[in-house]
Amino acid sequence: MLDQARIRFKEEDHIDYVISNYAEHKFEYSFDIVVSSLSIHHITDEEKKKMFDKIYSLLNADGIFINADQVLGHTSFIDSLYKNDWKNKINRSGLTISEIDAAHERTKLDKMTTLNNQINWLKSSGFKDVDCIYKYFNFVVLFARKD
Repeated sequence: MLDQARIRFKEEDHIDYVISNYAEHKFEYSFDIVVSSLSIHHITDEEKKKMFDKIYSLLNADGIFINADQVLGHTSFIDSLYKNDWKNKINRSGLTISEIDAAHERTKLDKMTTLNNQINWLKSSGFKDVDCIYKYFNFVVLFARKD
């Protein structure tokens, strides 16, 4: 994906690409935008809270954070709907049985939390205009702005 981004934005000389473990990286400057995709659901709730604080501190005034990720259903019934939707899609995907088994195995690494928890944690970190701007079952895109 980074190669594609570099191709797409090759005329832009003000973009820096940072490849690192974002939880441990010592950033030397601030950003106008931070984007995360399908990553934060792999860390614990406490680590999520710390990550949101860190992202807030890294953003310039009016900076934006976009997080596309998976969430846990806010009730066990809703969560079972999410999981069944995912299983049905995986089973109809055309993947081999071993690839499907590997996908199920990867879900054991998930440490998802609810959408409401994440919205509240973003607000507690100081973000304004926090919202879920897209949602499809358990896939969401969150928006947050630093004042």
